[in-house]
Amino acid sequence: MRALYLGRFNPPHNGHICAIEYILEQTDIDEIIILIGSGEKAYSLKNPFTGGERLEMVTSIVREDFNINQFYITAIPDINRNTIWAANVADLVPSFEVVFTNNPLVQQLFTNLGKKEVREIPLNNREEFSGKIIREKMIKGEEWKHLVPEIILPLIDQYNGVKRIRILSKTDEIN
Repeated sequence: MRALYLGRFNPPHNGHICAIEYILEQTDIDEIIILIGSGEKAYSLKNPFTGGERLEMVTSIVREDFNINQFYITAIPDINRNTIWAANVADLVPSFEVVFTNNPLVQQLFTNLGKKEVREIPLNNREEFSGKIIREKMIKGEEWKHLVPEIILPLIDQYNGVKRIRILSKTDEIN
């Protein structure tokens, strides 16, 4: 069975790795679609990295830590219409039977869509494994690198990610 796992991955962090591992531990799951949401958004505090940068980071993680043949990885833009969002997702990605998410709105939207099972993922160290917290640590100059997979550190450097986030913090609000 194929599962859908979605997030913004701004940046991808070790909590995402734990979630992927949990999904793959489910005996009925053979493949995962990793869906990067808000793919069109970038250069804001909530979404500092571009969809392409996030796609590159997630793909690097999967290649390093997992069997890439079990994954589909893609990004989609927001459509800002909750009533049709889940159907839009289902239209744009390969077929799937189960959605893994802890977001109550996403759970409701896929439940309303029907024919899709919705499952939650155990949260692992949520007080640190959070994109918002990692971005705040970057702004404050606090240690954050241990919270993300090592394989993406050179990419964050290549994108000038920390500098970008610090600049955005002077012109944007921390969400």
